[in-house]
Amino acid sequence: MKTYILFLFMSLFSSLMFSQTSSTKYVKVKYFYVIDNVNSESQLNELKADFLQIKGVDEVKFEYKPEKKRARAIIYTTQKVRQSESDDEFRITALKQAVLKHNMTPFDFSEEIIND
Repeated sequence: MKTYILFLFMSLFSSLMFSQTSSTKYVKVKYFYVIDNVNSESQLNELKADFLQIKGVDEVKFEYKPEKKRARAIIYTTQKVRQSESDDEFRITALKQAVLKHNMTPFDFSEEIIND
């Protein structure tokens, strides 16, 4: 009887340990990116398409001021909490590369964690 209880206890304990280590956690982050040298809304639409190709990007919105040739991108992401540096996930630098690709100038950048 003692061995049966011990076996049951060990089985339960090991399954709890396994479930804790294998659960993947995600965090939602909202990025704000001010961009200069924006010439048109079509240029922003192309940039939006590039942003949406970046792993982890869920949604993109723009606030555009044509008289100032400036836009503010609001980028919503869902990111896996990194367990190690080798994890291949969302990269902030990909946003800057997309902006530069469209001959726009990155100006200001900030982020906000979204609590559900």
